[in-house]
Amino acid sequence: MDRRAFLTTVGAAGTLGTAGCGDRAGSGGPERPDDDADPEDESGDPGDPETRFRLRGGRFEVAADGGFDPFALRGINLGMAKPGRFPGEAAITRAEYDRWLAAMGELNANVVRVYTVHPPAFYRALADYNRGRSDPIYLLHGNWIGEEVLREAGDVFAVSASFDRSLRRVVDVVHGETTVDPEPGHASGTFDADVSEYVAGYPVGIEWPPTVVRETNRANDPGPYEGRYLSSTVDRPFERWLAGRLDEAVDYEAAEYGVQRPVAFTNWVTTDPLDHPYEPFDLEDAVSVDPDAVVATDRYDAGTFAAYHVYPYYPPLLNETPAYADYVDHRGEPNSYAGYLNDLVSATDHPLVVAEFGVPSSRGISQRDVHGRDHGGHTEAEQGEVVAAMYEDVREAGTAGGLVFSWQNEWFKRTWNFEPLSDPDRRPEWSNVQTPEQRFGLLAFDPDGAVPLDGSVDAWTDATAATPAGRPAPVADGSAAGARELTAVRVTSDAAYLSVRLEFADLGSGVDWSRTNYLVTLGTTGRGATTLPYGVDADAPPTDFVVRLGGPDASRVTVDARYDPLRTCTAARQASTCHDTGIPNRGGSRRSGPSSTAATPFLKRASGSRSNPSRPADSDTGTGTPTRRNTIRSRTSTSRRRRMRSNSGYRGSSSTSRTRAAAVDSATSGRTGWRRTNPSRRSTSRPPRTCRRTPPMSPTPAGTRGTTPNRSTVTRTSSTPFRASTGGGSGRPSTSRRRGTPRPTRNG
Repeated sequence: MDRRAFLTTVGAAGTLGTAGCGDRAGSGGPERPDDDADPEDESGDPGDPETRFRLRGGRFEVAADGGFDPFALRGINLGMAKPGRFPGEAAITRAEYDRWLAAMGELNANVVRVYTVHPPAFYRALADYNRGRSDPIYLLHGNWIGEEVLREAGDVFAVSASFDRSLRRVVDVVHGETTVDPEPGHASGTFDADVSEYVAGYPVGIEWPPTVVRETNRANDPGPYEGRYLSSTVDRPFERWLAGRLDEAVDYEAAEYGVQRPVAFTNWVTTDPLDHPYEPFDLEDAVSVDPDAVVATDRYDAGTFAAYHVYPYYPPLLNETPAYADYVDHRGEPNSYAGYLNDLVSATDHPLVVAEFGVPSSRGISQRDVHGRDHGGHTEAEQGEVVAAMYEDVREAGTAGGLVFSWQNEWFKRTWNFEPLSDPDRRPEWSNVQTPEQRFGLLAFDPDGAVPLDGSVDAWTDATAATPAGRPAPVADGSAAGARELTAVRVTSDAAYLSVRLEFADLGSGVDWSRTNYLVTLGTTGRGATTLPYGVDADAPPTDFVVRLGGPDASRVTVDARYDPLRTCTAARQASTCHDTGIPNRGGSRRSGPSSTAATPFLKRASGSRSNPSRPADSDTGTGTPTRRNTIRSRTSTSRRRRMRSNSGYRGSSSTSRTRAAAVDSATSGRTGWRRTNPSRRSTSRPPRTCRRTPPMSPTPAGTRGTTPNRSTVTRTSSTPFRASTGGGSGRPSTSRRRGTPRPTRNG
């Protein structure tokens, strides 16, 4: 397959973010005589370094019984964050590392990957876990560099010396031969556990921003790199820089510890070496960083591999390329993810590791996959099924293995469409179930002290309670009056949810949902609607959310229409800042954007969105009109999953679901001013691109969690709108990778 050369002209640079650990000069391990010395200067020979791990036949091998045994990577990415703490606090304890490694082993994982140096407790726990085991957990150890550091430098050659020092520190850490002084945002302490015999390789760096790659190639003369262990085979300066950094690390470990092991640099779809003519956004296909351009010399027996982060929903080319969207996988099913992987593997000479893959189990959705593997909108069970299927895709493509992202949920992260409602200082303190970036983990954390949804009274004794000022007038229609006589409302909250308990005079053996419904209104801003939905002839104070408890199949949360991001586009169109930006569909025709609509105080029918005739009629509204979806894309944003360029998927949940329901559609009830969420369907069609310039969009944070057929009815909603900050920021700089915070994030 043809490889794409560097493009000299690209569109306007967008913001691509990868919040990271930054770079940290100095600290620990033997120092090289001159950090800026020419790496090609061969003064002395380290001899014949030992090779415990190597790459042969497209796979990893480990030394065993005088030979080498092959093994496929079944890995998990482990960050440094836990609930209540930022990753840069390095707060995971030894007991937690012990439990987590044991659980990884029970899942049959044989590799754990870390993005940066963890506290000494991690390496001690790994050494203890592996001691005497015939099935150890191997380690892939990364070395993080913050995107903000790269952007400030512009040219990556400016950070060569500091990046080399941090790589040498990683080598010293895994050999248990260094002490790192305390520094905010980084792990420190005495690293005395030697885990080097389990280190299968060093995948270093981050998902390289195209703008930085472009500037590096522009600012430096073309030419290859020729090192002791690694060389580059193309004239592009960025690959020359990467070859030099990897060569320096291999040379250091060989000289100081007499061992060599496989190395790689992190890569992603945006900078892959393939051509993507269907990619609608310029920077997602502007530059190449080719792993095959960095090759081993005769001195380097361990070898190098390609490490890619590949997710099914981003960038848009995975949906828009007909060869991917129509690809039929080994199951006989359409699978764009498998189509891309097969294309990538066939175009890569090195063994290829899918170093990140997965989907989150959030209620909110920020990006869509044409085949339903969305960025969010999955239950935990669905998440597990998708992850297992994706690993099958990874193996069927002929890779050297894959590493699921991630081990634990990370509360400190945020997704672009929920960022306006989050306080960066408090994100780790609460679990936002709307936010996809927080919920990639195989390990979830239930909030401490959460009340059960089983109707029991004891857990609610400390809840805030309100009782009626007078007795309601009973409705003489033959129904049990007790089920309609509200006696108390109790409200409490935890780190994830606002929980509301309704208590009634007598529910008998249970609620007769055919005769009884309950509406709970929630107003937090004072700017919501006052006319209630569902055909109720009643008004309320300004209300942002209405929770309808109508039984297992009819419970919904409706949200005031001003939360709908389509209104942003509608208003923008009236100012002539939006226009038709149709994109090719798989049949080769063009999809156009929405027609202009008049501004209305409430969104009744997602005005201007394009209907999908293949979708069933909206059972909630009782009409035969196909459900319509909001479809806004931002053209200025260039980061990955964090800033969505497909449609915005907001959702509610059934009152009988404790966690998450399915995807949402922008249908409405019979009254204006409210959106109804439908958890029963997920679209498999690609949304059109309708807006080019839009301000940040607000989320629709909503969902109910349960009902109980006894004397009380309990609902629980995400606490997103109640814990949000409307202030201007915390003073902490924003370093925006797709799940970024200013402290080390991808190590988080």
